[in-house]
Order: sequence, then structure tokens, then C-alpha cells
Amino acid sequence: MDMTTEEIKALQRELGVTPDGIIGPITRAAAEAKIAGSRSIAEATALSEQFGSVANTEGLVRGSDTVDVTTEPEESDDEEEVTEDIEEEFTPFYLYNENGVAILVNSADQESIYRGQGFTLTSPPSGEGGGVDTDTLSDILGTYAQQQQVQEVAQIGASTYEQAKGLFPYLDDRLIRLYLDKYAESGNERLALAEMRADPIMAEVYPGIKRTDGTLRMTEQEYVAAIDNMKASLRNYNLNPNEFEDDIVGAISGDVSPLEFRQRLDAGYEGVVNNIPQVKEAYLQNFGVDLPDESIFAMFVSPNVATKILEGNIRASQVIGEAESAGFGVNKLVAQSLVQQGLTQEGARKGFGQAQLSLRGIQGAAARQGRQNITATEYVEATQLGAAQELQRLQNVLQQVETESSAILGAVRTQQGAVTGLEEA
Repeated sequence: MDMTTEEIKALQRELGVTPDGIIGPITRAAAEAKIAGSRSIAEATALSEQFGSVANTEGLVRGSDTVDVTTEPEESDDEEEVTEDIEEEFTPFYLYNENGVAILVNSADQESIYRGQGFTLTSPPSGEGGGVDTDTLSDILGTYAQQQQVQEVAQIGASTYEQAKGLFPYLDDRLIRLYLDKYAESGNERLALAEMRADPIMAEVYPGIKRTDGTLRMTEQEYVAAIDNMKASLRNYNLNPNEFEDDIVGAISGDVSPLEFRQRLDAGYEGVVNNIPQVKEAYLQNFGVDLPDESIFAMFVSPNVATKILEGNIRASQVIGEAESAGFGVNKLVAQSLVQQGLTQEGARKGFGQAQLSLRGIQGAAARQGRQNITATEYVEATQLGAAQELQRLQNVLQQVETESSAILGAVRTQQGAVTGLEEA
């Protein structure tokens, strides 16, 4: 690398470090972090070309215009000898702590730091141990260590996937394996990260994270934080965030920040809450449904949720109406549960209609057999929705009734409906 002192200072200003004209561990770390933060292959390539030569330096590198001069000793009373500092090339090596945890040392400065953290052995101690102390690395080197540690994990080997998973909990398992595969191919962590981000799996794991040109709106960690932040804003209004997943993705795709998302909710609530009585009355008169305040606000927030709530409440009221027509009382929560299981108005009409004709006799038979009572709702779940447990209970009652009324079979059925002693007449 051939750069003047002023060129080095300009580069350091761009990297946000103190412009002293000397490339050392801090400047190298800043350059590597800059490259590692790239969000596309093209950006990674460009940053590698710009800062790669700096990141790959060793020791202290001064500008090409710096002249090293051996100074002749000046005469003085105590006759001090002035000598020239001689730089020696540093060879990377591993240090170990007493537990056998290894850490790679790339400079004399790092060695001093790591030894102060308890990494004082130049060879593994006897006994069990070994691996990468990611917590210590994180404390020493911060975010940059987390970004770079996957390279060291891949070099050490045995528990590569597990350690990478621990370092990047916000990454999907498939992305972690993809990253490690790409790193194994190229040996370059920055290129592996860029190739992982270019894979179609990214859009599946983080919907909305990519722009139309393929670049990322944010990093994976920022994406997870944004999702959590938006969900927390919804919970503040007693809304279930799982019902708003499409809307959250839509906000991210529209470059809406978590702060803006919360501000929109705040403004919307102020506008809606003052009109809730009128809205409640309108839905009650037009659709026969009494909506809670949270549902009204949710309908304002999301057209998708509005459709679900409105259709669900209308269908629930239809189920209640069909049940009442057949002489059965069903509350709103039960009706909503039946609707969520897939019951339609036609199914409710058929199920409760059949229950009106036959349920009384079935309940009497269940009582005689010592079985649990079967309600109208359970009858509908068994006959119209195929609910396994309710259907089995109903079949057990009917089968025992059939057995008791059929002398020709000569069979004895247990209380649970099982057949024993089945004989031919």
C-alpha cells in the first residue's frame, strides 16, 4: 500500500477515527467494520476495493512521505543515547485462558488487551475445554467482534453452527448454514455475507427487507428490532400483533420507521376514539353486531383486519340466529369459536336443526349409559365440523344404543363403546 500521510488522514476522517496519519489496529478495525456493514454484493465489492488494502495491513503503517532518520546523539551532560524505533513484523498466534478458550491475536496491542482479560497461555491447558469465548470477545471488541467472529468460528470447527447461531440469534437456521457454506467456498466473510443476503431465502425470512433493486433497507438485526418495536406499539392498544403481520410488512416495505408507525397509531386512535359511540351504533343497526372499542380501532388500522372482524362478527350473529331459531341459546364467544372453526350459516342451520330433532333422545341415552352430557354446540361440532373428540363421544352413545336394541348380535359393549363377546347368531 502506497499512501501519503495526508491521504491516510483523509481516509481516517472518512472512517470516523482520529486522523493521526498512521494506520494501526483502530483504523484497520474501522475499515473492516465498514466493509462488513455492506448490504449488497456490489457495495461489498466497492468497499473492499476502497478499504481492503487498509484492512489487510499489519503493525503500524505510516505514510510514504514519512522519512525515518537515524538521529545522531546530541552532546549532553548525561550523554543520553537516542535510538531509532525499529518495527518488527507481527505473526498472528493464539492465546488461551485457563479454561482452554482460544482467541486469535493479530497485533501487539491485541495481545496486551487479551492478556489483561485472562488469556495468558500460549498453548491449551491440559484437560477438557476449548472453543471460542464469544462473550469475552464481545466485551473487548464490541459489535465488530460479533460481525467478525464467524470467521474465527469457521476456522476452529467443531461447533461452528452452534456458535454462529448463538452469535446471530436473529438469523434463520437456513441463512446461518448458507453463510457458513459460502464462507467455506470463498474464505471471505464479507463476500459470504453479501452472497447470503443476495439469496432468495432473505425475502422469505425477512419479507420487505429488500428494495426493488435488491439492496437492503436495513440489516437483519435492525429488521427484527423494527418488527418487535411495531408489535409493541400495537400491544399498547390491546391489539394482537399477530393479526397485523401483513400490515407490519407493508409498513417496512414502504420505508415506514417504527417511530412513524407508532405516531400513525397515536394519531389514528385520537381520531377514532372520539367517534367510537357513533361507529358502534352504526354497526349495531346495520349488521346486528356490537363491536368492542379495540375492534373498531383495529378496523381503522388495517383493512385486512377490518374484513376479518366484520365478516367474523356478521357470521357469528348468523350462527346465533340459527341456534335461536332451533330453540338453543348460544352466546357470542361460542358463536365466534364455531365461525373460526369454519361453521357457515348453512352449516349452523343444518346442525342446530338436526339437534332440535334428535339431541334430546341422545342426551337421554347418554345419561342412561352414565356418559357425559352432549350439548347442542358439541353436536354441531361433531356433525358439521367433524371435531374428533365430540364425534367419537356421539358415536359411542349411538353405537351403544344400537347394541342395546339389537338382540341378534349377542354382544356386550363396554361403557366406552368397545365391543366384547361378539358372536354370530
